[in-house]
Amino acid sequence: MNNKGGCGKTTTVCAVGEHWALLGKKILLIDLDSQASLTSIVTDTDGDQEWDRTIENAFIDGPDVPLPIVHVKENLDIIPADLELSDFNDSTASQKMREWMLADLLATVKDQYDFILIDCPPALGLIAYNALVAADWLVIVTNAEGTSYRGVKMIMKLYNDVRSNVRLNPNLSFLGVVVTRFEKNNISNKYWELLKDAFKIYLIEPPIRKSTKLVQAASFQTSIFELDPKGRATEDYVEVAEELIKRALLP
Repeated sequence: MNNKGGCGKTTTVCAVGEHWALLGKKILLIDLDSQASLTSIVTDTDGDQEWDRTIENAFIDGPDVPLPIVHVKENLDIIPADLELSDFNDSTASQKMREWMLADLLATVKDQYDFILIDCPPALGLIAYNALVAADWLVIVTNAEGTSYRGVKMIMKLYNDVRSNVRLNPNLSFLGVVVTRFEKNNISNKYWELLKDAFKIYLIEPPIRKSTKLVQAASFQTSIFELDPKGRATEDYVEVAEELIKRALLP
């Protein structure tokens, strides 16, 4: 999660999910962004792909209707999104306890997966609340720069609000902060140190180094593992994915 766009959330969800799948973990990805970038990358489709049902339909239909799960490859599935998700607030206005809609949906399938990864939109609205209420862990993705750093502080406030409310998700835990598109210069170094001071052991190392291939992967809507399997940013993502799964599996 981060309420700032363009900080690498989708690339991170995709990279971590694909690596965990390669480790033999059964993974479900959920696209909660109406831009549907995760859907496009993982399913190798463009934004004009028409799905029979998406996460938006699932929210409207409720947990009694099977989720629109699309099988991508071995150990990797996704619930796709499309532009219709931008109508979420209006289309679900008649629903009760709207913060719990995603949690109710996932309760029907969570036993079928080792991990479910949720790609959140760049906004802290009702969809973000749904993600935090449904989740066991929060991972923040950020760049080492001012605007994204301020977004991190806003997310931590939302996290504390959800966690402190017994009617929402008091069991929500913080897994860590992933820093993307990092390059060694005065600005990045400054904000890396600020993040280290603020989050200490929760700052995941290494930072994901800035890479032209990462930008190309996002533009071409493809996985970094396919575009640049031996690249430095790909190597960083493997280390980050290994660290995240180690933390998630701690008793």
